[in-house]
Amino acid sequence: MILKAVDVNGTAIARVVAGLMLVAGGAAAQEAPSVLEDQPVRLRAFETANVYHAGSVELTIGTHQSGSGPGTGLQTYYGSGSYAVSDQLSFGLDFQNFNDPVAGPIGGSTPLIDTAILAFSSKYQFFNNDRVSFAAQASLESFIKLNSPLFGGSNSNVVIGSIKAPLSFNVGQGLQLHLTPAVSVFPSSVSGTNFYGTVASIGAGASYKPSERFALYGSIDAPVSGSNTIDSAGNYTKEPVWTVGARYNVTPKAALEAYLTNGFGMTPATSILTFWPEGDEVLAGMRLIYTPGAKRPVTYRASAAPATVRQAQLQQDGFTLGSADVLDPGHMRVSGWYGSDNNGGALIGFSPDQDGEIQVIFEQYSDNPTAPANLVPTTAVRYMIGPKFRFMDQNNGNAFSLAARVLYGRQIESNTQKLGVFFAEAMASYKTPGGRFVLTANPKVAAFGNTEIGGLGLGVNFKASDALELIGEVTPVALDGNTATWAAGLRYNFGNSGFSVDARATNAIGHYGVGTMVAQDDVLYSLTLSKAFDLRGLKFY
Repeated sequence: MILKAVDVNGTAIARVVAGLMLVAGGAAAQEAPSVLEDQPVRLRAFETANVYHAGSVELTIGTHQSGSGPGTGLQTYYGSGSYAVSDQLSFGLDFQNFNDPVAGPIGGSTPLIDTAILAFSSKYQFFNNDRVSFAAQASLESFIKLNSPLFGGSNSNVVIGSIKAPLSFNVGQGLQLHLTPAVSVFPSSVSGTNFYGTVASIGAGASYKPSERFALYGSIDAPVSGSNTIDSAGNYTKEPVWTVGARYNVTPKAALEAYLTNGFGMTPATSILTFWPEGDEVLAGMRLIYTPGAKRPVTYRASAAPATVRQAQLQQDGFTLGSADVLDPGHMRVSGWYGSDNNGGALIGFSPDQDGEIQVIFEQYSDNPTAPANLVPTTAVRYMIGPKFRFMDQNNGNAFSLAARVLYGRQIESNTQKLGVFFAEAMASYKTPGGRFVLTANPKVAAFGNTEIGGLGLGVNFKASDALELIGEVTPVALDGNTATWAAGLRYNFGNSGFSVDARATNAIGHYGVGTMVAQDDVLYSLTLSKAFDLRGLKFY
């Protein structure tokens, strides 16, 4: 699309992504196109013998979670970056964070585990022809943080590592088979308590690409010596790590991946570890993969026409509904708002690609006491981060525009366990000829703990003049919610400066995420100031 080394949470991953883009962006401008259309280099965390072309940069960010536990479940956040020095040699950086209890009792209790892992790796492909390829990967890693009663209390800088020797076979018709022997080295004890020790494993996998944009894959990694699982009695045992997943290229540069697994680790060494306990917890994951490069095509559609002034204005989200458009590549938008009942926040959105945008949001929801307490995850400041992708674009030939966004969020305050919220939405819009009216439909859903809220947002944006937009929105809600939210107001655009100001009235407790579907009795008034920036001259996207 990833470092705040000790205070690790979702925003830390975003910082690592941004840093890698700045460091590696210049080299990426020279890489060959369509690396995402090749066979995958990794199947989730299972290593293949495939490598990227010289100069290729890959950046990833993602999460996987179980259905157990409070909030959005038990979440692991991770990110990675890699750079191919040549057609054979690449270097990688992986980061992973988990701060939640285990999925079930271990030794009669359900301990909290707080981990942060940083991994450096290198991979060299020794042989490659039309039928078979062979590579080796080595990693040096550290548990920057390893805090849990399960592991003897608080630990830091626990060094681990791995060696892998993957073989990949081209069967034909887009099918590859993979065989990966590996050794992961962990200490046999930390703080006087047992730990994993050395784990030797053998893995097998398959990847199938029926088209340039779509891939299916599966893998199983079985320990042959050592232990990779902690059972409910606290014993270290063996359990195969399995994964099944699919990848879809939204653009030639960006792909979305969804998978199911029982594996915990995303770094090379921890990829052999299962989730706790027993290794039988099924985790659902989503990963965003971005491969920057100025020479790569920006879309699978025909070349995009430059956005008009009106089209650029409509790239900004509404008051409680999302926009089905995204920023132009290389552009960034910064917004800040504040209103009654201490509702305030800020947004940073950046578009590295024609149909994609990454958004980082900080918001404090309204503390009005009339909002249902069971529907408000927190009134403390919380972050949200996630991708937004556009699948149809009315500005460039489609009948209407269609986009989707996923946001993961938690409060920032430093209590032991932070309540997470999962939020997903689709946005469809239709612009009347000339763009004077824009009609939006915005189905959305949010979940935390045992609470689920769904809604169908409906909105209209009316161009009263070249500078003035009038906006009205309503969102009937269902599931655990029962009171519709609404918002109305105006947006004034200051010429072509990129500045705009919003004045809105609403009964929703928030501007983004679950807060757009939670109503209070009193009307909330707020002002928003936004500025769009053209960063194409920096050449790092």
